[in-house]
Amino acid sequence: MHSELIHRWNHAFSILSIVAFPKKRLLFAGSQDSKILVFDLPTYNLIHTIRLGESQEETHTRSSVLCLTGSEDENFLFSGGADSLVRIWSIGEKTIRDDFLSVTEIATVYSVTDIGDIFSLAYLDSLETIVFGCQNASLLYVENLIQKIEKKSSDGVENINKLPHRRYDKFFDSLGPTGYSSNSLSQTSLTSLEENCGAAIIEVPSENIIKYAHYGFIYSINKLCPRFNQLLEKSSRTSGAEHIISSAGDGISKLWEFSKDKGQNTVKISLINDKIDNEDSVISQTIEFPFLYCGLTDGIIKIWDLNTQQIISTLKTKHESDVISISVYMDHVFAIDESGITHFYQNQVNHWNPQQGKILSSEIFSKSNAGSVSLLTGGSDGSLTLWDITSLLSAVPLSSNSPINASSTLQTTNLWAAYQSASLNNEEMLNTLRELISFQTVSQSKDTTNTLSLRRCAIYLQQLFLKFGATNSQLFPLPDGGNPVVFAYFQGNGKVSQVKGAKKKRILWYGHYDVISSGNTFNWNTDPFTLTCENGYLKGRGVSDNKGPLVSAIHSVAYLFQQGELVNDVVFLVEGSEEIGSASLKQVCEKYHDIIGKDIDWILLSNSTWVDQEHPCLNYGLRGVINAQIKVWSDKPDGHSGLNGGVYDEPMVNLVKIVSKLQNEQNEIMIPNFYSPLKDLTEEEYQRFQKITELANIDENTTVQDLITNWTKPSLSMTTVKFSGPGNITVIPKSVTMGISIRLVPEQSVEQVKRDLKAYLEESFKQLKSQNHLEIKVLNEAEGWLGDPTNHAYQILKDEITTAWDVEPLLVREGGSISCLRMLERIFDAPAVQIPCGQSTDNGHLANENLRIKNWSNLTEILSKVFNRL
Repeated sequence: MHSELIHRWNHAFSILSIVAFPKKRLLFAGSQDSKILVFDLPTYNLIHTIRLGESQEETHTRSSVLCLTGSEDENFLFSGGADSLVRIWSIGEKTIRDDFLSVTEIATVYSVTDIGDIFSLAYLDSLETIVFGCQNASLLYVENLIQKIEKKSSDGVENINKLPHRRYDKFFDSLGPTGYSSNSLSQTSLTSLEENCGAAIIEVPSENIIKYAHYGFIYSINKLCPRFNQLLEKSSRTSGAEHIISSAGDGISKLWEFSKDKGQNTVKISLINDKIDNEDSVISQTIEFPFLYCGLTDGIIKIWDLNTQQIISTLKTKHESDVISISVYMDHVFAIDESGITHFYQNQVNHWNPQQGKILSSEIFSKSNAGSVSLLTGGSDGSLTLWDITSLLSAVPLSSNSPINASSTLQTTNLWAAYQSASLNNEEMLNTLRELISFQTVSQSKDTTNTLSLRRCAIYLQQLFLKFGATNSQLFPLPDGGNPVVFAYFQGNGKVSQVKGAKKKRILWYGHYDVISSGNTFNWNTDPFTLTCENGYLKGRGVSDNKGPLVSAIHSVAYLFQQGELVNDVVFLVEGSEEIGSASLKQVCEKYHDIIGKDIDWILLSNSTWVDQEHPCLNYGLRGVINAQIKVWSDKPDGHSGLNGGVYDEPMVNLVKIVSKLQNEQNEIMIPNFYSPLKDLTEEEYQRFQKITELANIDENTTVQDLITNWTKPSLSMTTVKFSGPGNITVIPKSVTMGISIRLVPEQSVEQVKRDLKAYLEESFKQLKSQNHLEIKVLNEAEGWLGDPTNHAYQILKDEITTAWDVEPLLVREGGSISCLRMLERIFDAPAVQIPCGQSTDNGHLANENLRIKNWSNLTEILSKVFNRL
């Protein structure tokens, strides 16, 4: 753990709550003894002590400061606690000469009902509304707070006998977090106090009390950042609304919307979502857009995607105690429990104990314009410690766009709904691609870092579509909680051709934002997740497969739309699981079929490369695939060849015998019925393949028959072998697993081949009369695809490619697979067209993936014409 202790303050009582005002360079710490301590950040001096309520010593444990928050402009501080009051403080500017700080209590908010302790606070600046969660499970709010304070101030002094701590019929008689208190106020001491005070006293209207908002103490309230507010506005069409998430002992995290009706001065509250069920008490929570982090009992932290309301990752501390506080900064998670601080980042977990007794509060903030990030923790021993965690964030570039107070809201200069012009200029397209490449969207990896990055990339794309003017854009959640599908719709706004019978078409562009792992980065000449432009090429993981072509399509459509020249409707379907087989895409397409479009005319995609470096291509055929594992295992443990060899059936021997029957000596595949559906190559296709061997710059030894075999014939490859035991050559493994990859052609049925494969292997194994066991598991599959290179879409693409490159494209097929292509055609009853973008040397799935900029920009130009001509 590389964190540096900057400063430590000590107080006689527990530090229960903390909040930072970075712009004013102030720290506020709420204590158990009715005080708010104010520290100067530059000098670390205690420059002011705010004392709550009456000054009598015996009242101090009755008003522990359990929660603090501030306004965005840092002019107001709000405190809540065991006295059932919310106090509002005006915070002035600090004088440099004598460290004098003007702090004035300007209002006290109370409820006529007994609410008990106030555990959580949030201030909604645009609505001037304070929201607080209480011990009696109610949620309360007061709107137009500043207006009410100003009005109360003009009306004169207030009577304080109406406040909760002056009443004797309290149901909730809290002892505070320490479990003890001094004696209650005597009647004598009460009557001797002043009856009036200078601060405004504001009663919470009964209609603003949400009784049983939860079924448990409301421990946490967080307001959502402007980006999320504006995203929700896109869904609800409510303008100017703000949102909070409350969490409680009932384990539910609830999303609430606060809004004003037009022409009205009152704020109304609506429950938007209550489906985030943590199945355990939520002790703490924080938000870093777009994720909600919930700290639970037993050291559990659950991470939710607020856009889709899906849980995407779970973390666990070593000591398995309540997560009392949680702070997050750019995926760095700092979980506080009774053992200290646990820091999670990527696959690393670090823990340290700052020796503060039991830590009760934490906050992350960056000093204004200082370029450093600090973690503040308050403990039960009265200590307040400030840690420099900048070195922990070395992978995170600190800039003016970094969050100032990440523990409460991620602030950013990029507003969700801000309009952005879409240009076909390479420089602007590069900015988009640079952002996409920076997301480490490796779908094969299930660690938290990649999971969060995939979600962030999906939301970035959704945000981009909305900025570009998409009529609709949303995330379709996968039923298994996997990476969401990004949907966007651009409604055609150009003039349809006056030719008789011409009508607007609906075109679906398919792409994917996930990538293959970069592997060993030592094999790369550049950082795989930083876009590099060098010698006329784009370099980085995903530039070719598939983020580069995706950016071309997005900018082409957005540019036409913004110019009022997009003739046809265009929808985008961008998934995050293509590299792992698109397993749930079919369910998504079926569920959201009506939104995507009942009347899709064409499906376009660019997810492959040319056959060489010189000749543009159009692809019209792909092989299908069945990837399977064959496992044989014994009930006996690993053995020794000297002691056990020849004594009993060996799993490795069984496996070798049955897989050897999959092919004969002539490399023919022996699965029954395997070749029955195959058709002979037409003369037209033969001529196409011969043309490729004559024109394309490929290996001179490649023949037409080689292309026929690779593109139009099935194959079977044995790819991996795994076994139990240490791998010593004398050890007989108790279990052995082999991976096989079968490539199919469009005529073959995936389901039929799977059945025949399983039946054939099981029969072969049965003939061995072995006491071992056999398991055949299909990992993923895809149907073969064959398009019609003579149809309308191919002819238009052929024309535009010829214009852009001054040479006709080669019509090619490929030996690889795209899992979802035939499925998309079937569901939407529309033909697909494959438009290769890069060159044969793009190194997709390999180190040093690249894409020639000329290919990329030409694809953009081609698509900007094709989308209108179809």
